[in-house]
Amino acid sequence: TEKLFLFKTMLPKGQEVNMLVGKDRSNLFVNRLMLGGQKCSVIRDSLHLDGESIMDLRTKSTGGAPTYNITAAMTNKTIVIVMGKEGVHGGCINKKCFEMANHLWRLQY
Repeated sequence: TEKLFLFKTMLPKGQEVNMLVGKDRSNLFVNRLMLGGQKCSVIRDSLHLDGESIMDLRTKSTGGAPTYNITAAMTNKTIVIVMGKEGVHGGCINKKCFEMANHLWRLQY
C-alpha cells in the first residue's frame, strides 16, 4: 500500500512558498524553511537546477513528535509537494513527487 498523504492541516502559506521557490537560497540553510508552520531542514536543494527542479526536506521534531520526509518539485506553472507518512524513506517520496512533476511538465504545466 502507498504510504503518502496530502497536506491537510499543514497547507503551506504564501510566504512559505515564496521562500521555497525564491532565488535567494541562503535563508533556507540559516533560518530553516517553514512549511505549514512546521520547521523543515533542507536535505538537498536542486530546485533551480535545469533538469532537476526538486528539493528534499525533512520536518524537525518538536517535543518528541515524529519527523516526515517531504519533496517539492517545481514545474512551469505548479509546485508539487509530497509528504510521506512516518517511517517512509525519502527516496520513495522523491520518486513519487518527481513522477507527478514529470507528468505535469509533459503536459506543459
